[in-house]
Amino acid sequence: KPAESERERITRAMARLGDIPKILEQAVENIAAVPETYLQASRSMVTDCKTYLKTVATRLIDAATSHPEPTLTLCLDKATAALETLDRYLSSLKPQPDQVFAVNTLPQTLKDHFLSIRSVDEIYQMAVDDWHENLDKLEKLKLNIDPSSSWQDLYHGYFPSDIDRTDTISLYEEEIDRLKNFFRHGGLDAGVLASPVEIAETPAYLRSVRGAASFAAAFSADGEEKSYFYITSHLSGQNTSEADKLLKKRFHREFKLLTAHETIPGHHYLDAVRRSLSNPVRRQIESPLFYEGWASYAEYMLVDEGYISSPMDLLVDYKRRLWRSARCQVDVGLTTGKINFEKAVHLLNICGFSTEEAGRQVDRFRLNPGYQLCYSLGCHEFKQLKATYGSRMETQKFHRAILEGGEIPFQLIGRRFEELLADSTKS
Repeated sequence: KPAESERERITRAMARLGDIPKILEQAVENIAAVPETYLQASRSMVTDCKTYLKTVATRLIDAATSHPEPTLTLCLDKATAALETLDRYLSSLKPQPDQVFAVNTLPQTLKDHFLSIRSVDEIYQMAVDDWHENLDKLEKLKLNIDPSSSWQDLYHGYFPSDIDRTDTISLYEEEIDRLKNFFRHGGLDAGVLASPVEIAETPAYLRSVRGAASFAAAFSADGEEKSYFYITSHLSGQNTSEADKLLKKRFHREFKLLTAHETIPGHHYLDAVRRSLSNPVRRQIESPLFYEGWASYAEYMLVDEGYISSPMDLLVDYKRRLWRSARCQVDVGLTTGKINFEKAVHLLNICGFSTEEAGRQVDRFRLNPGYQLCYSLGCHEFKQLKATYGSRMETQKFHRAILEGGEIPFQLIGRRFEELLADSTKS
C-alpha cells in the first residue's frame, strides 16, 4: 500500500502486528469444530505465516534503523507467539468429516450469495456437457495436428517459449504489454488499461490457500497503488523438484490465456473498471460468479477476437476449458455426493495434472464450496448474453455495457441490455 514515508509504513505495520494476537485469541475462543480439509490448510497457513513474519521482520528492522523503534521487535515476537498458540490449539482438535459441513448449503449459496437462478442439477449437467464437448474438440484438433499422438501428449510436448532460458516473470510481463496494445486497438478504455499491475511471487502466507496463479486487486483507485498477479513457482509437498518443473512448463505453455485471465481483459481490467464506476454502491459490489465468469470469458475473447488462432494455442485453450468443466463437476459433485474424491482426482488427471497436484487442487476446492463452479457457469452466462445481444450492437459497446453496469446478477444484466436497446431504438 502506498505510504508517504518509510516511517508511516513502519507505524502502520506495527498497528497491524499489534492486532494479530487479539484476532488469534478470539479465534481460539470461537472455533469449536473444524472440517478436516480446513484443519490441514489452517496449520499449513500458520507455518507459512510464521515464515512470512520472519521476512517482514528483516525488512522492517532494516528499514527502521534510521528511525529506531524498540517496540517493533516486541510486536513481531508477540505476533509469532500468537500464531504458535493457535497452532497448538488446532493440533489439539479432532477434525470433523468434511461431509458434515456445507453439504446442504450449495443451493442456498447459489440463490442468496451468487443470486443465480440456476439449479444445482442444471449446473452439474452443464459442466458434464461442456466436458464432453471440449473432449470432442480436443480429439478433432489433435487429428489435424498429429493423428498418431494423443491430445495430452501434444499438450505436454508443446513449449511456445524456451522453457530453460526464458524467465517466467519476464514472459508474463511482456504478454501484458502485448495484450494492452491489442485491446487498446480493440476499443478497451486506454485509461483503465494503464492501471498499474505487477507480477510477483505469491507471498508465503497465501501459498496454502491460493492457486499457483492468482490476482489481488488494489483496494482504491489511487494511481500509485498496484494490483498484483501472483505466481507460485515452488510447490510444497513430495517430489517438489519434479512438480516445480511441470508447473513451470504449464506456466510457459498457457501464458497467453493465463495472462488474459488474470490481467487484461480479465481480473485486472474488470477490477480497474469497477473501482472507477461513479455509482458508489456498484463500485463496491464483487460477485464471484461475475468475477470468475468474466475472467474465463476473457480467455474466450482471445479466440473470438483473433488474438490466438494457431492449432496448438487452440489446443491449450480447449484444455483449459476442459479443466474448468472438471472443476465445476468436482465442486458440485463432491458437495452433493454425485462423485467421490477418487473420481474428482481422475477428472483432473485427464486434464493433465499429476495425482499429487490433482489432490492438492481438490483439497483447495473443498475450502470454499461453490466457488469453482463460478468459472464455468459465469463464462456460460456471458456467452449466452453475447449470443443474445452481441449481434445487435458492436462488440466493444457490448463489453462496455456489461462492465459499466457493475457486477450485478445475470438476469439483471439481460434486463439492462433490453432497456439499452429499447432506448437506442427510440433515439
